[in-house]
Amino acid sequence: MIKHYLKVAFRNLMKYKMQSFVSIIGLAVGFTCFALSALWIRYEMTYDNFHKGSDRIYMVRAHYANEPGTSNFTPYPLMEYLQDKMPEIEAVTAFTPHHVKFRLEETEQEVGMIDADSVFMNFFDIQLLKGTVNFLKSDGQEVAITKEFAKRLFSKEEDALGKEVEVGRRVCKIGAIVSGWSNHSNIPYNILAPARHSPRWGSSNEQLFIRVRERTDIDAFRTKMSTVRINDIEKESELSDLLITRMSALRYSDYVDKADVVISFSYIFYFSLAGGLVIICSLFNYLTLFISRLCMRNREMALRKVNGASNKALSVQFAIELLLLLCIALFSGLLLVEMSMSRFLNFTQIEPNSYYGEILVYLLAVIILSFLFTLMPLSYFRRRTLQETIKGNVATARPYLFRRIGIIVQLMVSLSFIFCTVVIMKQLHFLKNTDLGMERHNVANVALWNGDIHQWAEKIKALPMVTETLPPAYFPIIPTGPMMYAEITNWDGLPKVTEKTLLVGIMPAKEEFFKFYDLKLLEGEFISEKSQQNEVVVDESTCLKFGWKHALGKTFGNNTNSRQGITYKVVGVVKNFSYRSPTSKPGLIAFQRPEAQEYLLNRAGILFKFKEGTWNECREAVEKLHKEEFPNAYLRLFSEEEEYGKYLRSEDALMKLLSFVSLVCVLISVFGIFSLVTLSCEQRQKEIAIRKVNGAQIRHILQMFFREYLLLLVIAAVIAFPMGYVVMRQWLETYVRQTAINGWVYVGIFVVVAVIILLCIIWRIWKAARQNPAEVIKNE
Repeated sequence: MIKHYLKVAFRNLMKYKMQSFVSIIGLAVGFTCFALSALWIRYEMTYDNFHKGSDRIYMVRAHYANEPGTSNFTPYPLMEYLQDKMPEIEAVTAFTPHHVKFRLEETEQEVGMIDADSVFMNFFDIQLLKGTVNFLKSDGQEVAITKEFAKRLFSKEEDALGKEVEVGRRVCKIGAIVSGWSNHSNIPYNILAPARHSPRWGSSNEQLFIRVRERTDIDAFRTKMSTVRINDIEKESELSDLLITRMSALRYSDYVDKADVVISFSYIFYFSLAGGLVIICSLFNYLTLFISRLCMRNREMALRKVNGASNKALSVQFAIELLLLLCIALFSGLLLVEMSMSRFLNFTQIEPNSYYGEILVYLLAVIILSFLFTLMPLSYFRRRTLQETIKGNVATARPYLFRRIGIIVQLMVSLSFIFCTVVIMKQLHFLKNTDLGMERHNVANVALWNGDIHQWAEKIKALPMVTETLPPAYFPIIPTGPMMYAEITNWDGLPKVTEKTLLVGIMPAKEEFFKFYDLKLLEGEFISEKSQQNEVVVDESTCLKFGWKHALGKTFGNNTNSRQGITYKVVGVVKNFSYRSPTSKPGLIAFQRPEAQEYLLNRAGILFKFKEGTWNECREAVEKLHKEEFPNAYLRLFSEEEEYGKYLRSEDALMKLLSFVSLVCVLISVFGIFSLVTLSCEQRQKEIAIRKVNGAQIRHILQMFFREYLLLLVIAAVIAFPMGYVVMRQWLETYVRQTAINGWVYVGIFVVVAVIILLCIIWRIWKAARQNPAEVIKNE
């Protein structure tokens, strides 16, 4: 009996080849998008989950009075302080992760290193596999490397012990091999070096992790941590408020550098949601076609019932047809996953592994849900009586209604994705081409740490690609910005001195710096050699914050009742400019003479401009200088255009993802409409023939079908566009500078989709409308 059911199911798939092909492709693409998006979001949400008790491990982060934002670093004495004051803490550790250059003979690479101690090893259960623990001695010259790293460097792990290597310009020996952990971590490492903890509260260079006791009320503990008043302790630290972040949640917090993240977590969530909508779109497309075919098989069902087929047998037959198509779609989806997996892993930077078992689970879950959902219309057809099946009078209204609802849903999803993609593209174009109030094109910076950058001033200037240079006394506006912040407690126009402080970023600058970046002077004068060290130039935002209409001669400072600070005097105002991410509000900023920040100037670099299209040549020339003259120094070289582009990296990735999803949804909808028009033509052959006999021309028949689908498109647009507007309006609100959602966006999208639908109708109906009406009526 099963063989008979399968044979009939296969024959029906072949009978409706186009509809079956469209259904299989739509479902396969939907399965693929959903499975990959679910895999991606699960991968992002499970960073550092492999640690023992990972759900109870939290990072302690802090706010500092003299720094904006949240800091990942805290003073080492805070570890002992929290352990004594917080009984909820089971264990605590402090360490410093960073990236260093690792050199073995002629091989050099950048790797992750952690300055750790025995407390760190016990906290994370790091095992000593070979060697001794002498590498933990703070005055020693040994380091430990992980087992995996040793395998990459040497044929045998034992060969690593005793080898002399260079780690961060420091020569040392490999004294031990330790267990590592997965790269699926926010803190990957290959090397352990001895920790050199500072006992000073003012030295904030440790990352502090705690493991809370089981059954601890985290919400209450988080509140308790936030109410700890660290600044009440007599010390030199500016530490103020504390907060905790679960270790596995660091990935989608601001802990991870944006340059290391392909796409922000919220955008990955959007993509996963998009994958779910693609599944819905493809399922509605499939159900619409499936039910339309069932309606066309009234006589077949009637004949089966006349010949003794029970309702149960018909249900089994339809269910097997459904399962056969879903299984073919599943197989096709797995093929698509296989074809796209390498590119997907490369794009998402997911650690290579075998994910097919996980993907298969996702796909099977979707297929089971799809099958259960489809049983509802099957039960309706099973319950129909023989008379209803023969006459088919009940089948004329409801299936057409379901068909229209299915098309509307598909068009709604397609229009929503297209609308969101167009708005994102428009915003990206706006951000990349808008005037930031400063010059960022063809501007670069080079800096050396542990190297004399002054020796390069003339050499950089002499490069044929370079058109202008500044001496090594400044910092790049993008992405560095201010290297120093001043706490401001009073300014002209403020009624009284307040304890509430404003942070103003202070950057070194002279007239040549302002002209280099083309900063527009609105009033006053630029900083020059004759300027005093407390004289500054501010921007419009700073004036607005202080409530000044005319800022020249105004002062601001940090004098309080308890201490005497510095007072700054405004000698000039420049037009607003953007140096932060487009999603970050501009900070208050002031410029002063470089001599006032002399202690920072050893980290300054050479700012230079280069000819259009010669950045790669410039980079190669500077890197060659680095290898020849300061091979052991850390080189920082970048163009400000590239650094600004990193701000928009997530948006670029999201645009690519949504563009792909939009294309998929449009294709599914187009194929679905084409297939439905084909079925409609088969169902309405007699109607078309009679209309032609009564004088209707082909264009009249085309108009009849187009009006029907145009009405469905209008209904879908009325629902989709407001929904898309609300979503994208909220998204745009996260940006300081926003593009406008113009009316042409709605009109353009609607017209393009309407033209596509018209072409589908013309393509299929032209053939049906040209048939001889006499032949059609005779066949009927």
